[in-house]
Amino acid sequence: GWISEGAGGRGSQYQNAKGDGSGGLEAYVQAINADRKSRNLLPLAPIPADPWPKAASIAFLQDNHVSFLDDDEVLVQSDSVKDDVDESAVFLGGAVIPNKCLFSSVCVGGTFDGMHYGHRKLLTLAVSSVQPGTGKLLVGVTVDAMLQHKEYAELIPPLEERIRDVQTFLHRLAPGMKNRIRIVPILDTFGPPGSDPDFEALVLSHETLENGHYLNEHRIKQGFKPLQLLCTRRTEPHGMSSTALRRLRQQAKERENIRI
Repeated sequence: GWISEGAGGRGSQYQNAKGDGSGGLEAYVQAINADRKSRNLLPLAPIPADPWPKAASIAFLQDNHVSFLDDDEVLVQSDSVKDDVDESAVFLGGAVIPNKCLFSSVCVGGTFDGMHYGHRKLLTLAVSSVQPGTGKLLVGVTVDAMLQHKEYAELIPPLEERIRDVQTFLHRLAPGMKNRIRIVPILDTFGPPGSDPDFEALVLSHETLENGHYLNEHRIKQGFKPLQLLCTRRTEPHGMSSTALRRLRQQAKERENIRI
């Protein structure tokens, strides 16, 4: 629900309402859309927020080799470079990633449906975490068969298209790394880092930290070293997701069918 300090007129009925009923997100958007319709404006679509992942707890982060790449304590501002940063350090958005966050073999994986801002940010941080000149990056893209359980799965582009979009973005982002980047299909739960001991780090978002933890447990059972989990937060706690974007596309199609 939502809470306001004061309300008048039609808004007073919603002032202290909670949850998903009267005064919840759906009712709030309906009220806004009623006004927008009178102004000949297109309706807004409600986007429910996903629950905060339990893997974001401080205890979990301390116990699972987690570094947040977009935190100030990891990214050193370029006008005050610290001792562990040399001329080969990677610059990203005016910041420097110190050598302790550069690795010879980095991996990142995902569905990469639509290549929205979150995907581009994830891939940019993955490229920036690779040791300059010699390091390698492996990008895993989930195969179609593993996505059937996802909401609005029928709207997810086929594997070939998603791989092509990832490749296009990376080649534009880091053309000098073409020979050091591999893009492969993810065929099982853990992908290549579940069976290859040479990987050193995994780049992931905070929503998937638990998956990184399970992967490290699997690697330890295999006799491999756990991966350093290089995590990026969303720009907002509940940012736009691929599922939310697919939901919007589905709603747009339904509205279009109603007009027809």
